[in-house]
Amino acid sequence: MISTSVAPVPLDLRPRGIALSKDGGRLYVSSSDGTGSVFVLDTAGHTVTSTIGCPGASAMVMTPDGGRLYVAGEAARVSVIDTATNTLTRTISTTAPPSGLAVTPDGSRIYVTLASNQVAVIDTASDQVIRTIAVGTDPLGVAVTPDAERVLVTDLSDGTVHVINARTDTVTGTPVPVGQFPRAVAVTRDSRRAFVVNEQDATVSVLDIAAGAVTDVIEVGDFPKQVVISPDGGRAYVSNSEDDTISVIDTGSLRVIRTTRIAGPPADMVLTSDGQRLYAAAFREKFVLPFDTRTLTVPVGKRPEGVALSPDGGRIYLTEAGADSLFVVETRETRLAAGQVPTAVALAPDGPRAYVANSESSDVSVIDTATGQVTETIPVTAATALTVSRDGRHVYVIGPGELSVIDTATRKVVGTLALSAPSSVTVSHDGARLYVSDPWENTVTVIDTNPLEVVGEPIPVGEEATSLEVTPDGRLVLVANTGSFSVSVIDAVGHAVTDTIEVGGQPTFVTVSPDGRQAYVSCFSRDSEGLLEGVAVIDTESRTLSGAPIPVRPFPLGSAVSPDGSRLYVASSSSTVHVIDTGTHALLEAIPAGDLPTTVALGPDGRHACLTAVDANFVTVIDTHTTRLRVGIQPLGVAVAPNGKHAYVANSGSGTVSRIDTATLTVSGPPISVGGRPRAVALTPDTGRLYVTDTDSHTVIAIDTGTQTVTGTPVPVGDSPTGLALAPDGSRLYVACSGAGTVTVIDTRAHSVTGTVAAGVAPLDLALSPDGARLFVTDSGSEAVLVLDTAGLVVTSSVPLPGAPHGVAVSSDGRRLLVTVPTARGLAVVDTTTLALAGPPILVGGAPHGVTVAPDGRHAFVVNAASNTLTTVEL
Repeated sequence: MISTSVAPVPLDLRPRGIALSKDGGRLYVSSSDGTGSVFVLDTAGHTVTSTIGCPGASAMVMTPDGGRLYVAGEAARVSVIDTATNTLTRTISTTAPPSGLAVTPDGSRIYVTLASNQVAVIDTASDQVIRTIAVGTDPLGVAVTPDAERVLVTDLSDGTVHVINARTDTVTGTPVPVGQFPRAVAVTRDSRRAFVVNEQDATVSVLDIAAGAVTDVIEVGDFPKQVVISPDGGRAYVSNSEDDTISVIDTGSLRVIRTTRIAGPPADMVLTSDGQRLYAAAFREKFVLPFDTRTLTVPVGKRPEGVALSPDGGRIYLTEAGADSLFVVETRETRLAAGQVPTAVALAPDGPRAYVANSESSDVSVIDTATGQVTETIPVTAATALTVSRDGRHVYVIGPGELSVIDTATRKVVGTLALSAPSSVTVSHDGARLYVSDPWENTVTVIDTNPLEVVGEPIPVGEEATSLEVTPDGRLVLVANTGSFSVSVIDAVGHAVTDTIEVGGQPTFVTVSPDGRQAYVSCFSRDSEGLLEGVAVIDTESRTLSGAPIPVRPFPLGSAVSPDGSRLYVASSSSTVHVIDTGTHALLEAIPAGDLPTTVALGPDGRHACLTAVDANFVTVIDTHTTRLRVGIQPLGVAVAPNGKHAYVANSGSGTVSRIDTATLTVSGPPISVGGRPRAVALTPDTGRLYVTDTDSHTVIAIDTGTQTVTGTPVPVGDSPTGLALAPDGSRLYVACSGAGTVTVIDTRAHSVTGTVAAGVAPLDLALSPDGARLFVTDSGSEAVLVLDTAGLVVTSSVPLPGAPHGVAVSSDGRRLLVTVPTARGLAVVDTTTLALAGPPILVGGAPHGVTVAPDGRHAFVVNAASNTLTTVEL
């Protein structure tokens, strides 16, 4: 099994090409450093198992059968590696140095772009160049269409794509213009379209191969290097080397659906056969970057078991059996429109306004945080960072060449001051002084605010001074020096650096606790000794590091401390905000926070945070406190009313059901006593009745939701009833009885059992198709999902699984069945038409139990009981 870790995999040399064995067990990574090598990595442990000497090793391609690896080498040759023995067995001479390689679907030919403006064709049976084809002026990227009819070659200098007829090995038609410096090309499974990466343009050209024309152009990140297409053809992944990101393109809608920052500059990439894991070569560093393509996992609490969604999909309700709580997670953040490319945000001390520096439009947006509306746009000369005075009367905005002062009452610029290249600005608590860092001059400038003038000479600090912050008492200014891996401590009275603290990585942001005793520094570094990603903690009294850095992965960025100093909020390039207990340094939770958040600002009550993101023309607002409601002992099942007004929780350890008011997120009324050990809950469509299984008395109990009392007598079913499912019209209730190996059917109008059917060894959970015609039953005793016809009440088929199943859910369109498989640490996806697995399980977390699907069917949410996490899965 492939390792679930996404931490960078260290190497001795910088990687260049990358390839994967047919079974996914071995990763091959080439490096042209030194004499050149190919590293063989075990994907289960992410360790290097052997190294193959291969002079000048660069781009690589694996034959479809996985038996041989062809490597572009130094001078004019291609090396051949036998993957069974991991030895270099042959070198093939070419007319010029090779660059790109592509293999035909049957593995019989290798097409190699050469520096001699040619493409060499290698016959893999003889490992000889059988011909060369003159192509353009600077051929580089190459791809063979899956139907083996054409070979596409990018021309770096001309900005074109050439098409070769693979039957005759001749160039056909005229070159197709694309963007500037096309480096790589990938073809869809149907051989109809090609995606071409244009490095200089930061775009991807979509090429209609038959028509020989570009039909769409998609903007991606800076200096894209390569593109790969998922095995199912639904996604294209683009490595953006200059902003350390991967863009994910939906090949149907031709839009970027996600851009994810990773811990280094990606170049060449390879996908696993199931498309769930991508490996990227960090070509300027010494490691390989794993990337999960379909999941995002965050910590949530202690032993999450049950999970349910609000009808609009906006909230997730999950039970914490290990904390006797209901955990409520907001699935959507609020987005507030701002100007063009907002780069910084600050909140007014009284909370109702946010000020946003828009670098591209050179203005400041004033946002009413209650309504989310921009109430004013204030033009300035330049705007890259800003800060608000403690009394809220002034906003100080910096940008290349100037500092601007905005009067918050009049919303007018009331002063300016020429500055060279300011990077960050902070204001003293008394509002008398400003401190501005200059990463080019490696200085901090001190400015009096009244009158607005520079005080003394700039203070020399470390290299590339970026972020800075002043302590609440005004005595110290701490400056993050990105270039010298240090923090300078400035005596604000003497205007001189008194201490320099080495932090072990490149500091990017610094923030100070409300009492001024600690400074938190976001750090990142890559070197031969490994990778540092975390927050260094500085004791401002002793001017020393306080313990080891707090791990934050990947790539910690802006941060803020809660008003009471108990929590640290750190933006991460995983599109989350990490919430850290400042006392224990423990990660409390990770809150989804839009696309690539970079800066964080907290409101005065600490309840909400505003974030700016890379290349996003909006500000994201998140609730910083995930709601945790104390319910009964050992809560297991949870259900949300169809009208969304209430949620119900079965408390197995206390024999009760808790009702939650979802508007106020409070427990509504006293617990409803049902006795025994309630496990699962289900609500009728009209929300008038709630059904609860009791595994002690082997019954189903009905509760009148109006009076919040048990109604009627419990209905006896089979031993250990666990799962429940209600027919769409509410007339039938299906009960999985794991101890009896049966499914019991209850007529909800008559409140009596109307049928029982044998359903495997230990049926655990149930889900109905949207039309109610089929019931899906997880049988934990036979490692299968059973399919039951509800009309005849008979099991008609089963779907084998790679382990014992637990939870089950059906998509709203009925096309997909989702099943958690704890032993596989995965989520199995079943096509309900064919009743076949749609590939191997998607890796999620330890012991996945509950699962639910978003109303739009695009995402599933899985709770992992053993790893205390919630995984969002892209479907």
